[in-house]
Amino acid sequence: MTQRAQPYLRPVNLFAFALGVAVLQRLPSLPDMGLSLFLMVLSALLFLRYRRVAVLAAFLFGAAFAAWSSGIALNQRLPMSESGTRGQVIAEITDLPQRDGNQWQFEAKIHRSGDFPSLVGRRIKLGWYRTDTLLRSGDIRHLEVTLRTPNGVYNPGGFDAEQRALQKRWAAQGYVRKEIGHVGQKNTIDRFRDALSGQIRRQLGEVTARFVTALALGDTRLLQDADWEVLRLTGITHLIAISGFHVGMVAMAAVWAVLFFYRLWPSLALRWPQPTATAWMAMLAAGMYAAFAGFALPTVRTALMISVFMTCRLLGRHCTVTHAVALSMAVMLLWDPISILTPGFWLSFGGVLLLIAFMPSEGGQGIFRPFMRAQCVASLGLLPLTIGFFEQTTVIGPLVNLLAIPWISLIVVPLALLGCLFSGVPVIAELFWQAGAMLMQVFWILLQWLQTLPWSSRTIPESSMAAVVIGLVGACLLLMPGQVPGSRMGALLLLPMLFPKMDYVPEGQLRVAMMDVGQGTAVLVRTKRHTLLYDTGAGLPGGFSRGQTTVLPALRALGVRHLDKVVVSHGDNDHAGGLTAVRDGVAIDRIDASWRALPANVPHHECLAGQYWQWDSVQFMYVWPISRSNDNDNDQSCVLWIRGAGRSLLLTGDISAEAEAQMLAHYGDWLRAEVLLVPHHGSAGSSSEAFIAAMKPGIALISSGFQNRFRHPRPDVLERYRNAGAHTVNTVDTGWAELAGTPEGWLWSRRTRLDDRRYWLRTPQEPSVNGY
Repeated sequence: MTQRAQPYLRPVNLFAFALGVAVLQRLPSLPDMGLSLFLMVLSALLFLRYRRVAVLAAFLFGAAFAAWSSGIALNQRLPMSESGTRGQVIAEITDLPQRDGNQWQFEAKIHRSGDFPSLVGRRIKLGWYRTDTLLRSGDIRHLEVTLRTPNGVYNPGGFDAEQRALQKRWAAQGYVRKEIGHVGQKNTIDRFRDALSGQIRRQLGEVTARFVTALALGDTRLLQDADWEVLRLTGITHLIAISGFHVGMVAMAAVWAVLFFYRLWPSLALRWPQPTATAWMAMLAAGMYAAFAGFALPTVRTALMISVFMTCRLLGRHCTVTHAVALSMAVMLLWDPISILTPGFWLSFGGVLLLIAFMPSEGGQGIFRPFMRAQCVASLGLLPLTIGFFEQTTVIGPLVNLLAIPWISLIVVPLALLGCLFSGVPVIAELFWQAGAMLMQVFWILLQWLQTLPWSSRTIPESSMAAVVIGLVGACLLLMPGQVPGSRMGALLLLPMLFPKMDYVPEGQLRVAMMDVGQGTAVLVRTKRHTLLYDTGAGLPGGFSRGQTTVLPALRALGVRHLDKVVVSHGDNDHAGGLTAVRDGVAIDRIDASWRALPANVPHHECLAGQYWQWDSVQFMYVWPISRSNDNDNDQSCVLWIRGAGRSLLLTGDISAEAEAQMLAHYGDWLRAEVLLVPHHGSAGSSSEAFIAAMKPGIALISSGFQNRFRHPRPDVLERYRNAGAHTVNTVDTGWAELAGTPEGWLWSRRTRLDDRRYWLRTPQEPSVNGY
């Protein structure tokens, strides 16, 4: 680092650049590409010319650069006009393909395509279902696919699939219809990792091998949801799939190896100075191991920090740890500014910065006390970020890490790596891998017991960005020495995050939230003291479940710890499939379901018209089915009528026009619904003109999936509702859609794609209603 460059590369300027990149991610839309490019040039000139405004210029450059980079990534996506089309591609598998039975999920890079010329050279995400084909990283295959623009559901507390697609630079996502031919293969680092992972699995078995492949290769494909849950609840997720600490260990081992050779052959120093050799070897080892681990963010951060330190050493310049962190952060963001969206970025760099700021610099304390202090600093300092990202914190994490770090990082990981080093000699490799797996299994038994303790972890409702920032300030105050005035007041600043303000539903009123579960239904109804869930979204036994990925995270984000009642309208998977996950994840007082909707081994009560109850002055009544006479499962749907604060709501399941007519004939003019859940997601066989005219809905709620294969809702159905004066609201456009029933009318509380909008989300068509 030259003297001329040092004033410009001060940590404050580098952190200002990173802050600019971070602030840009909060925007609902990106500025024009031309404006972003102009601001980049202007801020760069100001930065180089006027040192007094260098910090401000660095911030502006970071924001403009992030906007320009993100704009390029979004422009490379499959246009909406081509979304859902079918065509042929020649594509290379570029990641470690993940298998679940006869289904595959993998990332691919398109080499050639006459049907999707704009995607040549781009990466896409594909699923391949009901196939016995064996896939490996580096395979080049000729495939017929259906591609869509990146999309996903959008709910409180849920996973943002569209943000993930932006981070991964996926230009499209879709599925394989059939394979036309196997073109060839490409030898890549991921293919080598895939082959080595396969060797470990064959020699140990999948269950035994799962932690060895994760710790040695960063291959977490064998880890199950239950494994991740144990890791989260015990606070050691950061140690699995290779942490930055492991990269540092490898670099240190490489340095020791160089020193060993120089001791054996001192004459080497005459040809190549020892400090130069150790610096280059440390950088090479760290870089190679980061590649070996799939360039996971913590490994890249550590490799960059090592490179910065060693480069300064080669140039004869002094470099502080803070400067190395700032330079590493800036280099990473210049290479990939969108990486700042990942929790790993904030937890990785934030943890290092906290240790720099709050670890005592004086020596003579031995090993144990600094290690304990480091755990306290990292646990308390990162608490606000952990809650902000995951809405969960572990109480026992700091204590578990005291054992886990030396046990896993200093014993298990070296054994796993030695096995990889001797992979060419299977007998020796298996000895190392078996030893590592056995020691990990011993520790795993302890972890499984610890995570069952009732006080081991706590789920925190969704916190605002302001509460997280205030919590960070509070955590830093608490980490300051006790003699610093006001340091203990930091505990008060943690309260808004630990005990966030929850939505209050007044007596007699209700809140209704239509969850965004794709092609399916899940509606949450809340009164002052009670909560009801109507349907649970789709789910497959032992596989993907909307109950697990969408419903439970939303309940936790809202602070709902138990459900008074779950209503399963009927047995179709898109309505009942998520029930198992919901039952496992939250306490339920009672389950109501239609005839034949649930198996006999699931305790439940049958819903029939006329059943009535009242919660907090809000009335609930089933108005359908009248009897079991109809053999059509859809027409056996539990139809629930709700009234509170003078407002009415009707949840209809999948009833057809025939059931609608029978219901109207039975109830006459009595039945009305200001808000109506459109029957059967807006299918052609429901929502008759007579039914719509009788209900007189002001708002018609539609729960459907993006470009679903059923083409719900049908255009003619939408037209019927609009002609009747109803405002149609589709989860495809709004995401989570929540209404408050008040004496003044129905008011929108939250529509995530509109109220929590970010620039990477599909552009919605905003409903033309702000209240009712």
